[in-house]
Amino acid sequence: MSELMQYIKRASEVTDATLEKLLPAETSYPNSIHKLMRYSTFAGGKRIRPCLLMASHEACGGQFGDKNVLAASAALEMFHTFSLIHDDLPCMDDDDFRRGKPTAHKAFTEALAVLGGDALCIAAFEILASIGRVDIISEIAKALGTSGMLGGQVVDIESEGKQVSRETVEYIHHNKTAALICSSIRIGAMLADAPSEVLQKLTFYGHHVGLAFQVVDDILDEESTTETLGKDAGSDRERGKATYPAVCGIAESKRYARELTDRAWADIVFLGEKGRVLHDMAEYIVTRISLFFLCGLFAVVYKE
Repeated sequence: MSELMQYIKRASEVTDATLEKLLPAETSYPNSIHKLMRYSTFAGGKRIRPCLLMASHEACGGQFGDKNVLAASAALEMFHTFSLIHDDLPCMDDDDFRRGKPTAHKAFTEALAVLGGDALCIAAFEILASIGRVDIISEIAKALGTSGMLGGQVVDIESEGKQVSRETVEYIHHNKTAALICSSIRIGAMLADAPSEVLQKLTFYGHHVGLAFQVVDDILDEESTTETLGKDAGSDRERGKATYPAVCGIAESKRYARELTDRAWADIVFLGEKGRVLHDMAEYIVTRISLFFLCGLFAVVYKE
């Protein structure tokens, strides 16, 4: 896994450098919202979505460091951060910590957190527009809209405290989490002008990896601690959230995460050695369970 960790580190560094250039300076008026945007964006995380975008782009023949890939990677991280800020709000999940730090509405104000999330989303679309690819803007808009992340969030909220089916949990997590992860992979391939048959197989891979990511997240919420996890552990159970452990149990959730990873591997066999990073990323996502309990240090450093 050491080569993968090196790749993640490299991809994270170039993403952060791009974000540093593109985000408004804290000294730029109105200072408060720009401070919040930077606070939340640079609060930590391993930049999983940018890593997957870059790995997909390279697997399809692209070059590491392509300017459009860097711009898209930064935009994706901004979209993701916007979703976390809003997800943590009192009217949503009401979480106090994210990545080991106070959530945006705790560090600033609730009103500023709402506006800061909005600002990141708008700025990210502006960055994507600069690439000049309408298909990529359309791709991310679908992933974020009511047929994607927002739709998943609606059903997530409406399912709190209710007994729901496994199919409902699958719908929530496919849309709320997997949709943006899948789009990250698709955008990487699209920027490399991958043929439709390759894009379709990578879409299957993204679906399986995205769901595996959320299954593992659900397990970690049950089995970890706030100190280790970097966010409020056990909050899903307390709020009666529709999660895989709640519906299927821990053992079945772990089995399913492994099954999804195996499916993801099968989806990209055709790439051969070109798909090595994507293969290892899928394994990394499911083995986060083990990493979190090997050493508390891993919890904050390797948390998405």
